[in-house]
Amino acid sequence: MTFSVSFRMAVVTDAGIADSVSFERSDEYETLIIEACGALAEVDGSRFHVSGFGSGEWSLDVAYDLSAFMEQLPSLLAGVRGRREVEVDLYSQGVERSLTFSPKADSIFIRCESRTDWVPNPKFETIGRDDLLAMLSALASDFLEGIKLISPELAESEQFRVLAEK
Repeated sequence: MTFSVSFRMAVVTDAGIADSVSFERSDEYETLIIEACGALAEVDGSRFHVSGFGSGEWSLDVAYDLSAFMEQLPSLLAGVRGRREVEVDLYSQGVERSLTFSPKADSIFIRCESRTDWVPNPKFETIGRDDLLAMLSALASDFLEGIKLISPELAESEQFRVLAEK
């Protein structure tokens, strides 16, 4: 199973969903991510997907695990674009894995380390740099689309502008 990451939200037909969600206005990206992921988790059909390293889909949730990943997505995107090594820590209890993304020519070498009994097999995977950027950009776009459904104002906030960059 090759590394994969995505966010999907069921089509929401209730136009009133945005009216039922309120956010503390914060200038901090991390705080807004936590609040946004909590709200997205309340929408039936929201799913955060990560797979790879010999395992099918990892058991993750939208409120906590997506939040942890999205907190680190701007630095991951910057690192991949800038051809620098970057680590993403999926720190939630039971998951407890870190992914280290290292540039190698036109590819990205990903090392998975587990802090639980689960053992990645293989411990390393390679993905094309352009393929990874497309996957991460799709994740950011799908996340922002979900946020637009629950809070159009929040989706347009300056803090989330970094996710809209291509």
